[in-house]
Amino acid sequence: MEARNAGQAAFGVVAECDARAALDRILADSQFHATERHRKLLRYLVDEFFAGRSGQVKAYTIAIDVFGRPASFDPATDPIVRVEASRLRAALTQYYETVGEKVGLRIELPKGNYVPHFVASDRSPAPAEVATAPAETASVPEQPVAVAPVADQPKRRPFGPIAAAVAGVAAMAGAFYLSVVERLPWQPVLSAKPTIVIDVAAAGGAGGEEQRKAGDYLVHALSQFSAVRTLAQVPAAGVDVASVTGWVASAPPVKLQGSKEYRLSVAYSADVHEHQVSWQVVDTQSNEALRAGTAKAALDSGDARTVQERLLARLARSLAGEEGVIVSLEAARQLVTPSIGYGCVLLADVALARLDAEGLASAHACLEKSVTYRAADPDVLASLAMVLVATGEASTSPTVAARAVKLADRAVALAPQSSQSYLAQMQARFVSGDTEAAFLSGRRAAALNPLDDAIPARLGLLLFVSGQYSEGASLARVAEMGCEYLHRDAALTLALEEYRNGKYREALTRARQLANPADTAVNLLRMAAAGQLGLTREATSALDGLRWSKSGSPRSIESELAARGYAPDLIALLDDGLGKAGIRLAALH
Repeated sequence: MEARNAGQAAFGVVAECDARAALDRILADSQFHATERHRKLLRYLVDEFFAGRSGQVKAYTIAIDVFGRPASFDPATDPIVRVEASRLRAALTQYYETVGEKVGLRIELPKGNYVPHFVASDRSPAPAEVATAPAETASVPEQPVAVAPVADQPKRRPFGPIAAAVAGVAAMAGAFYLSVVERLPWQPVLSAKPTIVIDVAAAGGAGGEEQRKAGDYLVHALSQFSAVRTLAQVPAAGVDVASVTGWVASAPPVKLQGSKEYRLSVAYSADVHEHQVSWQVVDTQSNEALRAGTAKAALDSGDARTVQERLLARLARSLAGEEGVIVSLEAARQLVTPSIGYGCVLLADVALARLDAEGLASAHACLEKSVTYRAADPDVLASLAMVLVATGEASTSPTVAARAVKLADRAVALAPQSSQSYLAQMQARFVSGDTEAAFLSGRRAAALNPLDDAIPARLGLLLFVSGQYSEGASLARVAEMGCEYLHRDAALTLALEEYRNGKYREALTRARQLANPADTAVNLLRMAAAGQLGLTREATSALDGLRWSKSGSPRSIESELAARGYAPDLIALLDDGLGKAGIRLAALH
């Protein structure tokens, strides 16, 4: 019995009503950026604590009781509990960093066990209030927490010499810390966006002129993408690339990791029949060839200048676009060496493309931390605004919506030539209800970078769902024509257009290609199209996926669509298809 209630004994000074009130507050607070799975885990741990069963909580019991794993679950081969507990700890830390001392009682989850700690915000936990345990590892099983009983402490007499010695040791330790703090491994690493140095092969005569034109246009095309910095040539010896590209060290004491440099070697050739560009991306530090390719375009498709620009624009998109080579390489590097700053922007880009709820939560925490070090970084501000919109927080909370607009406006002010800043402003304004201003921002983004197909795709979807069907579908087709891989927003717009025109089978085919359990709009479209076609089984399958992704949602899908700016007649059309499948939109949560 003593081991079973050890955790509770340690926290005897905490009233259960106060602790549960603190739990309810954090779970209801929109600033607590945790997934539904993490919220369920936190409530479970608190419930077990006050039931006196904290000593019995193990990875296995959590997997069974919280995550619905089968009885055959093996924590040695499936790390889900350790991973989710770690993410919950990060979410709690981020929350209390955000709210500061406003809360009266903090809930903490120390590493090494699953016993929650309750700590008053105005003081550090006393020894009797902290449950100690061995460090958390994959190979060492959890043990019941042993806690020393609370006892009155005897009065201490002053010991002058000992106190002086301790003070001297503390002073030396402090000096040592200050001397090495910059090199400590737990210091945050602040990364910057990569630099592409364009190296066009030299040639004589008419060929040299074509090479020069190709190099100039490629610099122009790449410079329009906010994901990279572009240099026209290899810098001379002794030139600091960081200073040339505008990279500036931040004031807080962080370990800085500058702009990663890639060299883009390009060879361009043209004759009376076709133009050809061959390219290679090289890591300038290791001289390793990372990617290479060749593209051709026949002259019968237009004049020589137009063909050249089209060919090089396609290359620029394949390098610096959302799915581009450089962006992919940087995202892979972020997985190996995590960082804040640009690394968090990459995390957000991946999560936004996949509509990954847990990825968005991780990116959100990362971006919030980046803002504390780089409050004037337009890429971080714009990315954070888009994450707030994508998670749905901005559509449910006017306060969060206002913050998203403020972040995006700040990004635009800092980088008025960045299409990404205007994209963030478009999305934030749209979710806040200022649709006309949102469309102006979207058109500004398209004007700043006409080569980025993600811009007409995103703008087209917002126009379409708000009822401007013709223009929205037209922009989606522009995005479809210009890119190798159709952007999700353009594909969804075209699928909705097919459905709206009564082409249900075509709409269903497009929806199947976009299938994602976390994508509410796609699942609804799939259900509605299947209902129109009498495919009840498929509608039910999509419904199950939707319920799984929306479990615990406090509002109906119908109200969520309205909050996302969907026009009433479009909602009615979807509801008609759902009705034929035996599903009512207003009843979905």
